[in-house]
Amino acid sequence: MRTGDAKASSLMRWLSFYAVNPQEECVSIVLRLLRLAFPKTVAELKLSDGWNAVVIILEGFYETNLAVDVQKVGSELNDTLTALLELVLGAVVQCEAKERFINDILAMEDAVQADLMAIIEKVMAQGVSIPNFAADDEEKRQKVSPGIGSPLLYLSRNATLDRVKRENGVLKEENIHLAQELEMATKKFGDIEREREQLLELMQGLKEQVDADALRRERAIHAQYNERVSTLQLELDSTKAELHKKEALASKVPALSDEVDLLRPLGEKMKKVDSTVAKYKAKIDELSGAKDMLRQIESTNAELVERNLALESYVAKAAAWQRKLKEAKETITVLEFRVVELETVLAREREEFRMARAELETIQGALQESKALIAELQECPGQQATDTAGSIHSVTTIATGISELNPELMQKLTRLKYENAELKKQVDSETAARIDSLVDEMGDLSRLKKSFEKKYFDTQQTLQSTQAELKQTKEHCASIVAELQAKIREFREQQSCLEENVSAQNLETKTVIAARDRLAAELSDSTQQNYQLEQEISRLHSEISELQVVSEALTRQNKLLSEQCASLSRAKEDTEANLARQIECTMMQFEDINAEWIRFQEQKSHELEQLTSRIHDDKLKYDAERKRLETTLISATKDLERYQEQHSVSNADWSTREAELNNRIEELERLCNQSKQQEQALKSTIRSQLESNTCLVEKNKAMKADAVDKREKTTRLETTITRLESKVALLEKERRHFTAEDERKRSAVDGLSSYSSQLSTQVNVLATEMEKVLKENKDLHAKQEWCRCKNKAASTSTSAQNYYLSRIQQVEQDKRQVERKRRELLLVNAKLIQEQKQLHVKNVSLTDRIHELEESVNHWRLCDERRRTQEGQPSLSDAMSSTSDSNELPDNKNQMKFRQVGSRKRKLETVYKPTESSSEEGDSTADSGFTDAKAFFSKTSEPAQSNPEPRQRRFSHFITRNLIPDESNEEKEKRAECKQQ
Repeated sequence: MRTGDAKASSLMRWLSFYAVNPQEECVSIVLRLLRLAFPKTVAELKLSDGWNAVVIILEGFYETNLAVDVQKVGSELNDTLTALLELVLGAVVQCEAKERFINDILAMEDAVQADLMAIIEKVMAQGVSIPNFAADDEEKRQKVSPGIGSPLLYLSRNATLDRVKRENGVLKEENIHLAQELEMATKKFGDIEREREQLLELMQGLKEQVDADALRRERAIHAQYNERVSTLQLELDSTKAELHKKEALASKVPALSDEVDLLRPLGEKMKKVDSTVAKYKAKIDELSGAKDMLRQIESTNAELVERNLALESYVAKAAAWQRKLKEAKETITVLEFRVVELETVLAREREEFRMARAELETIQGALQESKALIAELQECPGQQATDTAGSIHSVTTIATGISELNPELMQKLTRLKYENAELKKQVDSETAARIDSLVDEMGDLSRLKKSFEKKYFDTQQTLQSTQAELKQTKEHCASIVAELQAKIREFREQQSCLEENVSAQNLETKTVIAARDRLAAELSDSTQQNYQLEQEISRLHSEISELQVVSEALTRQNKLLSEQCASLSRAKEDTEANLARQIECTMMQFEDINAEWIRFQEQKSHELEQLTSRIHDDKLKYDAERKRLETTLISATKDLERYQEQHSVSNADWSTREAELNNRIEELERLCNQSKQQEQALKSTIRSQLESNTCLVEKNKAMKADAVDKREKTTRLETTITRLESKVALLEKERRHFTAEDERKRSAVDGLSSYSSQLSTQVNVLATEMEKVLKENKDLHAKQEWCRCKNKAASTSTSAQNYYLSRIQQVEQDKRQVERKRRELLLVNAKLIQEQKQLHVKNVSLTDRIHELEESVNHWRLCDERRRTQEGQPSLSDAMSSTSDSNELPDNKNQMKFRQVGSRKRKLETVYKPTESSSEEGDSTADSGFTDAKAFFSKTSEPAQSNPEPRQRRFSHFITRNLIPDESNEEKEKRAECKQQ
């Protein structure tokens, strides 16, 4: 099986892959593919079904006229159908949705993939190549057309060389822009590194602050425990003092026994008074309880005030911590956004690198073509040398034949020979210079390619290293978080142990209080014996009740403290959980704190053991003393009974004592009312303070929200200004690029105009001289008719005449070639003038746009400065000058536009609408404009803005299309030559 048949079968298999049913026609499948590839073009053209629509879409994509007979293209496979299908495959692969079609091709078999890839490469390399049924006419034209040394081939090669030069220039500019983007990426990487260092410094500061807070907490805990120890010591001292007083009473007991003996007769009366005393005692107990409650309330109020102050300080610290947490969270989110942006930039750069690699492959193919052209050009001088040698030989023979007849003609021929040699030298020097410049540009391109690849690989390595560092930091943070959680669990266990110790101490204190209560009850029984003893015992009882109230207050305070500790522990757990989630790197040195905490716990346990041992010793002493007091009380009661039997008290004394007791009760009631009023006043003040605190917190939140809104507005303004400045910079670069191209085109136009003027003068000189030679030839023919001779020299004269005529025909052919070259140069000059006008219009529009952008930027800056002056902040221009390296990425739309300007890919961006009028106008200009240069240049070219979507045509295609010799002109010239002969 032949390769052509295999490619055709693979094309049909590719088409059948997109068929809905096996009976579907080829035309409908092709139109469906083109609709998928170019939906906008098909919708705008509004074409009907058939091969005409396919040909129109392909002509618009390839920007050429396809000479295809649509009636001969059928469902059967032939050369034209395969050529059309190849062009459809090449267009579909180069469209915007090319990934889908490439994936479909890759899903096919290997043999079909290889055939389709070969077809795509052929279409990309050769372009449009459709077999035409007028191939015989083209072969005839090729036979008639000149050989390798013809000016047509020379100009086409020059056009290709110019095209390659332009593409090389565009590639250089693209490489420069890519290098700039690499520099921007390196700058951003440096910014990220600096931010990372700042974060590390911030973490170190947070760590130091945490250490300071831990030391403060440790000192506060030490102070609390010292206060607790001091209170316990004071209680022990008070109990010791009471024991000393009781010893004094025991020493007074034998002295009072005599008095008891005297007071025994009064015992009966005392029994009657017991009931009244019990009533008064109950009232006294109630009043003493109220007094104790007042004292307790005052103490609790003072403690609440202190705790409120401590909580306010904690709230201030918590606000600072929360602010720092928010800042750290914002920095972490910014870093995550930066990482995502860097990853997107990496993906974009990889895509650009892939595109650049594809473009480099195409450029390498073009360079190979240019090398082949250079080789052909190097072969051309040798052939031209052979041709010139032959022409010199012919001229010498002509000269030898003419010198015998006319010496003046001989002189003219020698002068023409000299001028031809000069022209040849000039053309050889220009071709050599162009070849050298092309070789230099190829070397520059190879060096630029190597440097670009080196920079790309360096950036890839740096990005990989940064990703590895990020992974390591994340793992390190995870390990630190796990360690901190374990330490927090240990801390909670230690806290539970401490709470258990506190509860045990509370139980011991309760037992001590119960023992005190029993002692108080026993002492109250002894008051029935004597008034003095009763007074002293009542005083002792009041003191013991006060101690009991104090102990109850202490128990309540301990309960409150335990509840507050539990609430604080819960709040602490919440805050620690938040800190562990949001600040993973600020708890690096909690190990030292835990070690100090363990040491503190050991010290605390040691002190508690000492306290328990002291309390146990005191308890033993207290039991011994209590037993001794019980014995003394028993003896005292016996003595009092004896004394009551002996002595009695008068009614007047009891009435005075009752009055005094009533006065004391009234005073105690007044004090109770005053304490209640003070308590209500304190409650009202505390409520007002709490309300003011809530109002302040709400105001603080509102102020923070306003500050955040202002910061967001400023950041938005800064981002918009940076984007506008980047747009202005890009427009400046485009303007410089267009001005450089204008200067290059002006220089090329000047060179071509000078060259065309020289050629025109030389052609005119040759024409005048050839006219003179023709006149002389006619004169010689007339003389020959007059001077005919009957000798045998007639045969020699006819041969010389034929030889001379052939040489004259060759000179006329050279003249026609020179005229054709002149037309081609005029065409090139006209095209360059039109492009210059279009570029001038584009430059004017770009300058207008740059001015508009500058005015908008100045307007924004003025508005920002006014706002900053009203708020009393520094202006945005100062902030922009201080922060020259902005962290914002350039606008993606401008980058894509810039890449589209740099890339030379053929895409179906504009709509191609072929009409009959445009084709007629093109033919008329091709026929009439090239013959008369003055008429051609006198035509006014339309401005570039009249057509909103101009067709993008290649310069080489334009030259090759318009430089095809006209058959009618050739036939006319042949007829004129025949008439002259």
